[in-house]
Amino acid sequence: MNWGMLVILVLGGLAIFLHGLNVMTGALKSAAGNRMKFFLKRMTRNRWTSLLAGTGITAATQSSSVTTVLAVGFVSAGLLTFQSTLGLILGANIGSTITAQIIAFKITNAAWIMVALGFLLSVASNKKAFKDSGNIILGLGLVFLGMNLMAGATEPLKTYGPFIDLMKGWKFNLWGILIGLVFTAVVQSSAATTGIVIIMASQGLIGVTEGIAIVLGANIGTCVTAVLSALGKPRAAMRVAISHVLFNVLGVGVWYFFIDDFAHLVELITGADKARQIANAHTIFNLGITLLFIGIVNPVAKLVMFLVPDPKKEGKKLFPELHRFYLKDSSIALDMSKLSIFRLGEHLMLIIERGMHTAMTGNDTDLLRLRNRDDKIDKGYAEVIQFLQQIQAENLTRIQAERLEGQIEAVNIIESTSDIITTDMVDAANHRIKNGFVPSKVAIEKLSALYEIAAQSFHLALKNFHNSDPAISDFPVTKEEFKEKLIQTRLYLSQRLSENDEMRIAIFRFESDLLEAIRRLHAFARRLNRKTG
Repeated sequence: MNWGMLVILVLGGLAIFLHGLNVMTGALKSAAGNRMKFFLKRMTRNRWTSLLAGTGITAATQSSSVTTVLAVGFVSAGLLTFQSTLGLILGANIGSTITAQIIAFKITNAAWIMVALGFLLSVASNKKAFKDSGNIILGLGLVFLGMNLMAGATEPLKTYGPFIDLMKGWKFNLWGILIGLVFTAVVQSSAATTGIVIIMASQGLIGVTEGIAIVLGANIGTCVTAVLSALGKPRAAMRVAISHVLFNVLGVGVWYFFIDDFAHLVELITGADKARQIANAHTIFNLGITLLFIGIVNPVAKLVMFLVPDPKKEGKKLFPELHRFYLKDSSIALDMSKLSIFRLGEHLMLIIERGMHTAMTGNDTDLLRLRNRDDKIDKGYAEVIQFLQQIQAENLTRIQAERLEGQIEAVNIIESTSDIITTDMVDAANHRIKNGFVPSKVAIEKLSALYEIAAQSFHLALKNFHNSDPAISDFPVTKEEFKEKLIQTRLYLSQRLSENDEMRIAIFRFESDLLEAIRRLHAFARRLNRKTG
């Protein structure tokens, strides 16, 4: 036995397998675009449709992590309840069995053809559809190529006496579970573990019972990976990971006592093909734990919420949901940033609601309190912009790039609008206090009425941004009507310059500054309303 060459070939084959899986997953995500997200939104009405959605997405992408990221993102964005994601997790377990079934059907013999065809398709055209299709085929071909390489490397073990004696003496199923757990945690792919087990079983290197034990361990090992990846992530991610652990560990605990009987059952169902036996055992196991737990998802959700409770304090960040975790899916990341921009806009509306009254009648303390409210806007603006910069560094589609551009302008509008109230209007009010005058009742009424129109317009624009629906017709007045009201108010203020009042120029400056602030507020409202995010 040339152990050095065997180890090199096995590790090389494993590397090609994992790289092929990544290439295929990335291409499938790119080809699906936002369709996966919209599909998920429609399919999470109840636990059964969530189960189908999780199965379908994981089967299509060959990555349960994609399903997990989508689930976590929607929970954090308030689009899904945590309970509804449990069906997705169970469905992801079923969807992850597809790779094992493909390998067991021995389609791996077409590996080189698929690699060549996939590469040609990916470089033959600049069209996205061709590139995605080519990369899907290329990735699948690399998966098969890696499996073939590992199969060829381990074939000499079939006639290596010490290895045969070792495998014959191995009858303790717990060892198999531990091996599957550790190996999967190391390579971070239960598909790789299951694929290697199928190869070894088909060559007669291990028995079906031992293979099933390793596959059961792989189901726990993939949970270890999920928990490790959730550390330091949003609590929604940890809850999803803990749910995954509960389902799979309890499922393995139930099946552990029946592994030998399970092996005999699979042999009766499948026949003598050991590769098919392992693949079918993997599928039956995941179907079994799904049927076992699908009826009790609500109690499981309550248990997980107890184990991972909401924090008593949100921490120093205004928007803790803007986490790098969501950058794994640019569409979800843009959803999260859009929600944060809307919440930042809600903070701004509190400032706008107090703006005119404070400017007209507030004292120094009121003005300082209003100015300090801009600190929260500045803090939130910095968090959102930093997150948008991180999204910008990702590989975005044209539609995603347009969404990003719209969000950048929207958050800039919010920050600039806050400055209008907390800087420009506060400065005008300080001028009022310094000169000791009181605006006339008529001027207050006219400016306040105009300000109310601008404030309502901004509030409507913010809601339209959140709903991706720029409904100009719903504005309180048209652009032309607002302009006419603005001109009439300015004319009224100008006419009062002729009044015999020593403070008239100071008052006119104050009123003109407020009028300009109102004009800019309305202009920003109309700009924001054109952004859908």
